[in-house]
Amino acid sequence: MADLTADGGIAEPAQPAESNDTAEAAEPAPARLAAIATRITAGRLSIAVLSAALAAFALLAYHRRWITDDGLITVRTVRQLLAAHGPVFNQFERTEADTSTLWTYLLALVGWIAGGDVARTAVWLGLVLSVAGAGLALFTTRRFQLRLGGPDGPRLVLPLGFLVLLVVSPFWDFATSGLETGLETAWIAGLWFMITRVGPDSGRRSLIGAAMLMGLGPLVRPDFALITVVFAVGLWLVLRPGWRRTLMLCAAGVALPLAYEIFRAGYYATLVPMPALAKSASSSQWTRGLQYFEWFFGGYLIYVPLLVIAILLGKLLGRDVSGADRVRIFTPIAAGVFQACYVVKVGGDFMLARMCLPAVLLVLLPVLCVPVGRSLAPYAALVTAWSVLCLVTTHHQPYQVGQSSLFAGDERASYQQFTHNHNPDSSAAYVAEQSLILAAVQESDSSGRTLILLDAAGTAPLAPGLPFRHAVEAGRLGSVGAAISLDDQVVDFLGLANPIGSRITVTAPGLTGHEKSLPTAWVLAAFGDPAYVDSQIVANQEVLPAATPEMVRAARHAMSCGALKRALDDAREPMSFGRFLGNLGDSFGNTTLVIPADPFAAEKKFCGPGVGRRRE
Repeated sequence: MADLTADGGIAEPAQPAESNDTAEAAEPAPARLAAIATRITAGRLSIAVLSAALAAFALLAYHRRWITDDGLITVRTVRQLLAAHGPVFNQFERTEADTSTLWTYLLALVGWIAGGDVARTAVWLGLVLSVAGAGLALFTTRRFQLRLGGPDGPRLVLPLGFLVLLVVSPFWDFATSGLETGLETAWIAGLWFMITRVGPDSGRRSLIGAAMLMGLGPLVRPDFALITVVFAVGLWLVLRPGWRRTLMLCAAGVALPLAYEIFRAGYYATLVPMPALAKSASSSQWTRGLQYFEWFFGGYLIYVPLLVIAILLGKLLGRDVSGADRVRIFTPIAAGVFQACYVVKVGGDFMLARMCLPAVLLVLLPVLCVPVGRSLAPYAALVTAWSVLCLVTTHHQPYQVGQSSLFAGDERASYQQFTHNHNPDSSAAYVAEQSLILAAVQESDSSGRTLILLDAAGTAPLAPGLPFRHAVEAGRLGSVGAAISLDDQVVDFLGLANPIGSRITVTAPGLTGHEKSLPTAWVLAAFGDPAYVDSQIVANQEVLPAATPEMVRAARHAMSCGALKRALDDAREPMSFGRFLGNLGDSFGNTTLVIPADPFAAEKKFCGPGVGRRRE
């Protein structure tokens, strides 16, 4: 019996539901063509919008191009490499002054090909890697999002998460800077591309390539070993390989970092780069680290987009998403959280925002762009309002935030002031500000004297027998390294390239990244002429504060004893096969070596308790 409709009519008998194939076949051809055309148009529009966002990021990064003094440290190492002096900052000592091994050798390769100013090459290479990495990450997310939506899902996506990179100015600043940030961006993007593409059916070569890519983490930055481990776990959960394949992937992943670690131990006689020792990378400074994160997250109001992203991730996971894709979504987020926790643990950095950027990028990866839908509108409006507010109010942070020694600075603004240049993107911009040092070196050459030029504290004669004519003490290590000859010695009193300064006890607590300042007595003991510095550290402009002859003698004596002498010999004696093997054996002890900053305490520790008598 027929049913009545709501308006009293008679309803037609229900018909059996058609299958999808039958329904699609029954759909008029013009309708099918219109649907296909709509999807194609939406796809092209998405590509155009994402490309425009990427181009805007590239223009912003180019507009803010520069190189920091720390970038010039790597530049000097690369110049030494290209001059066939080895991967050292000074020829006199084998010290690994660069945090990123891969960045140093990549820059050396490109610098060898390109020629010219290595500093400018570093700026352009960083820019290219940053933009390429951002583009790879953005379009990988687009492909991943469309795959989750199915073949008939929405084709129009908007760069919602990518807006963070477009409006938070540190992403523009550190896209160049001469540091390894561009390499970090490219490597992280490569990991995201890899984990979204490989699966249980992937070929052997693809999986080995993925494992080797992940294994590069410690060579990009030592602390990126955390990211490597998280992505390795994620890859294993996606693949669920047997034990043979697991061992194969582990071997492929550790091969390059293990080989370099053996080289590092034998060549430099340490297990970590020198900056890790100078900055006490194994220490815990939670309070300072939390303040560092608050300056960045609060200063740029990043809590707003992160909250929106968390909601969008919840919606994304609410779909019918496979277990493997859930792993793919959570892997970069977990890596970002672990990386952020490490940065907080070590106390952050003196460069405002720099150490936070990789963690933020990792968390953003799954939602760098999102499919358009009605439910997206309020979230898009909120993020857009935040973007406008951020651009208007926070794109210029103050040069320094914080009080006394607990601070972080806008490094780019600092070196704009130092060089009087809006885009200090070459060595020449920094060398021009070292006129006093250059004049002193030239005067020394013309008079036939050798000297130590002490930062803001005068000069002293250089000890006879040293294989260089000048030793210049420097706080701005990269700038001075660019100004003076590769044959001369740059004496780093902040420890990044100094085998003593990197290991001394803390002298400036709380000064983020620079808590170890080498006392002048150690500089004079290492490089000064004993006939002068042991008795005549006074005379008009050559007054040397905080360094008495007794302190200098105590420091020199300490350098001739025990573990300290062994560490200096490991760094200074000519390299040979025997020295390489000896350094391998000494590397652990040198890595854990602690040198008292007080020369008298150091003399007592390394030469025996009977000789550490303080002389008045």
